[in-house]
Amino acid sequence: MQKRTLLELISMRNLLLILLSFLLSSCPAESNDIINMLLKRDRKSPTLTSYELLENRICMLSFDEIVTVTDARLDEESIIRPYRKSKSIWLEFPSSLLPGVEKKLFLTAEDDAGNTSRFALRLTGVNLRQAELLITEVSMKGTESSPDRIELTAMSSGSTLGYAIQDGIIGYERYRYILPEIELRKNDIVVIYWDRCESLPSTLIRDTEKTYYLYAESPETLIGTNGLVVLYNHTNGKGKVEDAFLYNTSDATNNNGYGNSISEESAKYLMEIGQWSGKTFLSDGVTSSRTASRYFPYEDTNTRDDFYIAASRKSTFGYPNTNIIYEP
Repeated sequence: MQKRTLLELISMRNLLLILLSFLLSSCPAESNDIINMLLKRDRKSPTLTSYELLENRICMLSFDEIVTVTDARLDEESIIRPYRKSKSIWLEFPSSLLPGVEKKLFLTAEDDAGNTSRFALRLTGVNLRQAELLITEVSMKGTESSPDRIELTAMSSGSTLGYAIQDGIIGYERYRYILPEIELRKNDIVVIYWDRCESLPSTLIRDTEKTYYLYAESPETLIGTNGLVVLYNHTNGKGKVEDAFLYNTSDATNNNGYGNSISEESAKYLMEIGQWSGKTFLSDGVTSSRTASRYFPYEDTNTRDDFYIAASRKSTFGYPNTNIIYEP
């Protein structure tokens, strides 16, 4: 046994001498790489590259390397069973997350070298029955008697739970209004009075459809000249843009013709995500009695060609648009 051990030591010594000689003749960068490889010195912790909530019950996790999720807890109470070793891991929750209710998911991930990372994710359930909504009419130059309003039309049946509308993209908005939960049928209409309103009926019956009236209670009016209205399908600040309407005056010269930095940054973002294309809608002819209206039957090409300026006193809030165009 001692003789075998001595031979092993001699062999190891010779191997180390050979490696040392090779490393001394190599460049420093190569030497470090070889040493780290031989010693398996992987000290980089796993990185979570993305995550997605599916059907309110399954969380898909993507990492930059193969990991094992050694611990996962929802609000530090419900322990979730760790799943297979992979770069893509899914976790199934004991029950579905509720729309609008935020939960915290705590994770511990470990790679093959024993490096660990801990993550805390915020998850919110979404409404899986949302109606598809379009912005179909906007009054942004309102008066006391004819205030600012935004009209939304349901292109499919469903609920409004989770919808938020605001006067700018997330991070640039002056005000955000979260819609209450309303069950809509296709062609139902929601009219939102933005900053002021008189007494309103809660609903209006239109043959087989309904119009619902809401009050956003914004402390400010909509931007009258160079602005936008954005509809999000989620209220947690990370929602998808469902629809948008950008407008400016023809004499706007600042910020590449957008009139202000907020409009410019918003337009760039909406173009990047495919929710707007081309120039903004020209609002020169819009007044309190001439609104920006979407052509009926409603289509959404995400361009200013979807809209026209309604003729004086031909606004149709609460009803389908008439396509009667203002002729200056």
